[in-house]
Amino acid sequence: MTLSLDPPHTNYERLRDIIRGDIMTGVLAPGSRLKIAELSERYGISAVPVREALQQLQGEGLIELTANRGASVRRIDETFLWQVYEIRKALETFFVVELAYRVTPADIEKLYGILAEQEAALAKFEDGKFQDLDRRFHNHIVSVTQNEEAISVLNRHYDLIRPLRIRFGRSADQRARIPREHREIIDAIQRRDSGRASLLLSAHIDQAFKDLAGEMQRNEEPAATRSRG
Repeated sequence: MTLSLDPPHTNYERLRDIIRGDIMTGVLAPGSRLKIAELSERYGISAVPVREALQQLQGEGLIELTANRGASVRRIDETFLWQVYEIRKALETFFVVELAYRVTPADIEKLYGILAEQEAALAKFEDGKFQDLDRRFHNHIVSVTQNEEAISVLNRHYDLIRPLRIRFGRSADQRARIPREHREIIDAIQRRDSGRASLLLSAHIDQAFKDLAGEMQRNEEPAATRSRG
């Protein structure tokens, strides 16, 4: 595959995103070795951006470096997933309290607008759009504080989780529950009930982790059964 570069991404940023997606969707299998020459040929790009992309993915925890094996793909297991969601929960529950204190009518209008679009996407079975709107909803909670570092961390985590959501999907019940929970969170913010907003958002994120971990486990069980057979 030849890499297509679109501004404002640099070569290594674009490549990093593609390799990250290939890791999270299993195209690059857990434990597989990542050799710069092979990746350069695979993605049709020079060695320098490949090396830079691998360094950043190591920082994200997706790649492991060992003395004997070099770079290899880390296994994306429940522990890794839990760590990602715990960081997200700590950040978002902190900022939703801030939002409840300083919320404006424009914020409420924005959140309800996102919710309406998400409900429409749910009705039309537009899963990709549904996921993008989920990201917009959560990002708005943080963005009102103008904390760019927190937004950057959350965006990186969404970039990690999105390929897993595409790969493992959600049940119909899970998809239907998300807008309902978003509405409850907005209602608490609108009432300036920071404590309830924080509790609702914490439970919402915990459930998101359980849903995805459960889907991953259910998909792994048939493979394990086949390997034993």
